[in-house]
Amino acid sequence: MTKKIVIIMQVLFIIALPIVLIFTDVQLSTFDLDYYQKKYEEYNIMRKTGIEKDDLMYITEELLDYLRGDREGIKIWANVNGEKEQIFESREIAHLYDVKELFSKGFLTRNISLVILFLSFIFIIIYNRKSLYKTVIISCLIPLGIMLVMGILLATDFYKYFTYFHLILFDNDLWLLDPKTDILIQMYPLSFFNSIAYKIITMFLIELLAILTFGLILKTNRFIKKLNINR
Repeated sequence: MTKKIVIIMQVLFIIALPIVLIFTDVQLSTFDLDYYQKKYEEYNIMRKTGIEKDDLMYITEELLDYLRGDREGIKIWANVNGEKEQIFESREIAHLYDVKELFSKGFLTRNISLVILFLSFIFIIIYNRKSLYKTVIISCLIPLGIMLVMGILLATDFYKYFTYFHLILFDNDLWLLDPKTDILIQMYPLSFFNSIAYKIITMFLIELLAILTFGLILKTNRFIKKLNINR
């Protein structure tokens, strides 16, 4: 019975680890204000939107607070081309509500996975420590392969797979905004999402490689100890 439970815990560990990492990377990247400021300047968003940088950062802070669940609504007023107006219209607000719900589910999934990861790790340590290195290595190799394939696909046609992403995650077309009139898409053009996607993927790959290295070290140490015992 214990052996079966160990296998279950190993599977849970293998599933939970990449989920915790990728969702955490998404959170860190999405809520990094310095990154937004850098990209606003790089893509000259001030000129495209008619909104000064200070106002853009104010809008961004309010928007991120909304996505975190720290504020109820997303009606924001700021100066656009020198005139005070509401930044997001009804369609943009409806889409942002969907995005907020997506983040809420993502946070919950990450937190549950974190608990599962911790419990499965402790269980493996207690009942089958020898298998830890295998579990760690497998939990890294599978998502590494997936991310490498995804990175290649995104490099070949980012817009195509960005569209698939939205079709999978949203059950409506509210995400289809007009870049001529909708400030939300003016603030966050396709190039912004392209950049942040590769930032997340890069962070994820670095973390996986670091953990994979740890697994290989565990394997090497176990091999050395085995050789010493045989001697």
